[in-house]
This record gives sequence, structure tokens and C-alpha cells, in this order.
Amino acid sequence: MLVQGETGTESDVLFAVAMALHLFGNDAAMEQHHRKAYRWIGRWVLAAAVLLGAGLGAVYTIGDAAFTVLLGLLTGDIVFNAIKDELPRTQESRFWAFAARSVGYGSILLLL
Repeated sequence: MLVQGETGTESDVLFAVAMALHLFGNDAAMEQHHRKAYRWIGRWVLAAAVLLGAGLGAVYTIGDAAFTVLLGLLTGDIVFNAIKDELPRTQESRFWAFAARSVGYGSILLLL
């Protein structure tokens, strides 16, 4: 993403922070739902996928259309996971945590 994108350093840092928070949340959810399999191999496969993706991104360049499609898929996945994890059921809902994070991150983006 850093090689493909033509954004500033602030945007790249915000994207990295957003991805780190997303991955921490996914890590906790996977640990909770698939404890044994995730501890045994799941976390290593996901960590290797991040490193492999970074390596491929440093070596290969994709077209603008493919970049846009992949970014859209990534964004959709993040939104879906955030909604699924933050707003699971009415009784167990953490709406205010979801709303506060959404407003906070949206405000940061508007300030840039």
C-alpha cells in the first residue's frame, strides 16, 4: 500500500494504525472463538500472510483498477468485522464504543 499509494505520511501512518487496531481486534476474536486451532497454527498462518503480502507489495506493482478493487474489499472486510464484533446482538451491544471510535477516527481524517 505504501508503494502503490501516493498519499502523504500522515495518511500512511493513520492507515497503519487503523490496520494494527483491526488486526488486534481480529486476533482477540479468533483467540476467543477458535482457541486451540488458532494457537496451534492460525496465528502463524496469518502472521506469515502479512509478511508475504508486504514482500509481494515491495516487489510487484499492480494497476490502479486492481488496487482500487483490493482496497475496496479490504475496507468492506474491516467495516463488516467492526459491525459484527461491536454490534453483535441487542443485549450484548457495545454501540457507544463503536460510535466513539467511528467519530474519533472520522474526526482525525477530516483534520487531515
